[in-house]
Amino acid sequence: MTARIMIVDDEQPIRDSLQGLFEDEEYLVVCAASGEEAIARLRKQAVDCVLLDIWMPGIDGLETLNRIHLLDANLPVIMMSGHATIDTAVRATRQGAFDFVEKPVSFDRLMILARNAVQKRRLEQENRELKRQDTSLHSQQELIGDSAAISEVKTLIKRVALSDAPVLILGEHGTGKDVAARMLHAASKRNDAPFVEVNAASIPAARMDSELFGHEKGAFAGALHPQRGLFEAAHQGVLFLDEMTELSMAAQAKVLRVLQERVVQRLGNPAPIPCNVRLIAASARDLDQALREEKIREDFYYRLNVVSIRMPSLRNRLEDLAQLIGSLAEEQASNLGGDAVRFDEDVITRLKSHAWPGNVRELRNYIERCHILMPGEQMTTSNMLPPGQSSTQQPSSRQPAATTDANMAAPHMNNTDSFHDARETFERSFLRQHLDNHEWNISRTAAEIGMERSQLHRKIKSFGLVQQSGGKS
Repeated sequence: MTARIMIVDDEQPIRDSLQGLFEDEEYLVVCAASGEEAIARLRKQAVDCVLLDIWMPGIDGLETLNRIHLLDANLPVIMMSGHATIDTAVRATRQGAFDFVEKPVSFDRLMILARNAVQKRRLEQENRELKRQDTSLHSQQELIGDSAAISEVKTLIKRVALSDAPVLILGEHGTGKDVAARMLHAASKRNDAPFVEVNAASIPAARMDSELFGHEKGAFAGALHPQRGLFEAAHQGVLFLDEMTELSMAAQAKVLRVLQERVVQRLGNPAPIPCNVRLIAASARDLDQALREEKIREDFYYRLNVVSIRMPSLRNRLEDLAQLIGSLAEEQASNLGGDAVRFDEDVITRLKSHAWPGNVRELRNYIERCHILMPGEQMTTSNMLPPGQSSTQQPSSRQPAATTDANMAAPHMNNTDSFHDARETFERSFLRQHLDNHEWNISRTAAEIGMERSQLHRKIKSFGLVQQSGGKS
C-alpha cells in the first residue's frame, strides 16, 4: 500500500525539494504552506506521516502539532527546524512528536525516519483492526438466535462439519453465509488449518487464475515475483468461495479439476502442487436460473451441491430480532466506544414490521447508525431512528417530529467524499445542537451525550465551534 506524506513548511523551495524526494520513492505527497492549511487538509484527507516545520507565520509548528493530535492522536509527526534549541526539541517530543530533525535536513535520515513512522502507523492500525475484529468475534462467527429456522441451520452445520464433502450455502445477501462457513470450519477436523475466503465478484476476470492458482515470475507481464494462489494458501484447510456464479466457465472447469485431482498448477509452471482443500461455496443467486442462463457449468454445480444449506432471511425469523439487536448493540459499543444503545420493547415491535431486505447485514448497519447518533441512550417510539433510512435523510412523515436533534442536524452530510468527512460533519452538527440545547453549559452537555468534559473541550476546539449571540454557534 502506498503511503501518503504531508509536508508542512512556509518555504516553497523546501516543500518542492522534499516533495520531489518522496515522490521519487513512490510516496504520495500532500503539501501545505502553513499550519492552518495543514489542519484544513487533514480534515479532508488522511495521511500516514507529517513533516512539520516549527517556525512558520500564523500558528507555529508546536501549536499545529497539538491540533493535529486533536484530529488524530496517533498520527506520527516529524518536526523540522533550522533555528531550534534543545528546549524546543524536548518540548516537541513531550507534545508527542515522532522525532525531530535540524535543517538543512539529511535526506537519508529523513527518509529512514519517515519509513519508520509509516511502519509504526501501519502496525498500530493493524493492531486496532485485530482488536476490533476480536471484540465482534461472537456475533461475526456465530449465528445468533433460537428460532426454528436458525436452529435447523445450526444443527445441519454440526452434521455437515464432520464430512469433507463440498458444501453449498445459499441465501439472500446479508443472511450470514460467511458466518455459516466459518462455523463449518470451526466444527470440522480441519479447524487448525487455514480458512481462506475469496469473493469471486471482487476479482477481475483477467486476474482470476493468478489469484486462485498462483503464478511464477515472468508468467505474464507484471509478474515480477512468484505468488502462491488461494488454493495453495488453503492447503489442508477450507477455501470459502463466495459469489461462485461470478467465476467464468473456464475458471469453474479449473476449480473442478483441483477438487477432483487434488493438485493445482501455477501459471507458468506445469508441475502439479498437492492441494487438499475442502471447498465451501456460496451464492445469493437462484442457481437453477444460473444454469438456464449458462452462468454456471452443470458438472461444477453438481460437484459442489453434495450438501446445501439455505440461510433463512431475517423476516422469516423475526423472533430472533430482540436477541440480535442486543448482541449487535453490545458489539457496536465495543467497536466504537461508549455504552450500548438500549431499545424499548415497543421499538423492537415496530422494527419487526420492517422488511429487512438486507437481512442481518442491514440490521448491523442500522444498529451502528443508532450507536453513532444515540450512544448509550434509551430508544423509544418517540425518538427512534427509522430503519431503511440513512442518517442523512429527514425523518419520514409517520415519525414524530422530534425524532432526534442529531437527525435534524445532519442533512448536509450528503456531499462528503468519505466516511471520515461524513462522520466529522455529523459530529460537528451533533455537538453544536446539544451545546445550543444546554446554552453551552459544558458539564450538562457532556453528561447528556456521555462524554468526558475534557474530551468535549478538545472536540469544540478541534472543530472551531464558538457560541454566537443568542446562544447559537
